[in-house]
Amino acid sequence: GMPLLHPADVREILDFGLLGFALSRFSGCWVGMKAVADVMDTSASVALDPARALPVLPTDFVLPPGGLHTRWPDPPMEQEDRLYRFKIPAAAAFARANGFDRVVWDSPQARLGLIASGKTYRDLGEACALLGVDEAWAAARGVRLLKIGFAWPLEAETIRRFAHGLEEIVVVEEKRALLEPQIKEHLYG
Repeated sequence: GMPLLHPADVREILDFGLLGFALSRFSGCWVGMKAVADVMDTSASVALDPARALPVLPTDFVLPPGGLHTRWPDPPMEQEDRLYRFKIPAAAAFARANGFDRVVWDSPQARLGLIASGKTYRDLGEACALLGVDEAWAAARGVRLLKIGFAWPLEAETIRRFAHGLEEIVVVEEKRALLEPQIKEHLYG
């Protein structure tokens, strides 16, 4: 029940970290960050702009009576009910408003969709570069690419918009499926 952010590089560690604090404050959820060695044990030069990771509060989410945050005495069943009925939808609304997930490549006649997050997104980008696949090549051949930054829970509206008109979606992820079951649930559940 904890929202999970998945940064792909050092810049996103900083941006997602700042936005993660705002996400937690807005939704009342603890927020995790998937930290893999290839992203965390690296260095990079990053331009720090204070306005870059300013949070945007969602306008399409109505706070429930009493708010989202835990109160004392708060029985466990009420905490769990509030988490799944209100806090998780609030976190998804925050993710949607702040663009954690974004279409990187698009094509007017897209038939194939690629989805990846975090380090795997970088790996996919490197594989495409080695094959000579770039945005222009993808657009000409009907390929759409979605980069996921808000790995759990996946934001349903973003997934549905991305999948519209596609014949096939390929989810590229690490050893265990995290994105694919959520995508299947949003599209077929």
